Amino acid sequence: MTRNVIGMLWIAIATTSCPDLELFQTAPVEAIEPSAVPPAGMQPYGVDGELSEADIKALLYLRFPQSYEAISGRFGFPAYRDSVSDYYKLPNGRWVVIQYAGKTATGLKFSDSGD
Repeated sequence: MTRNVIGMLWIAIATTSCPDLELFQTAPVEAIEPSAVPPAGMQPYGVDGELSEADIKALLYLRFPQSYEAISGRFGFPAYRDSVSDYYKLPNGRWVVIQYAGKTATGLKFSDSGD
């Protein structure tokens, strides 16, 4: 019991006398995953950039990491591209984004009906 009181007292003193601990007293922050939809205003990159049903099946069986050359060789140029993502349009109007770290594809994400 005494140990618990001393611990609580120490925390109270530390938080009032240590400005660095102020970081822990802020409101909680929610992590939001980036959308698979291309950002507004992005310039088109590829002429087509739409995947077929066969392409989608191939995507579902991909194991990551993959090289940029392997992705673009199999699926062609994306509809949109930025420094870390390739955006391909799906036949149902949704999107798939392939994410990169440098020239290595690290994963993918499909947009949902909320995007």
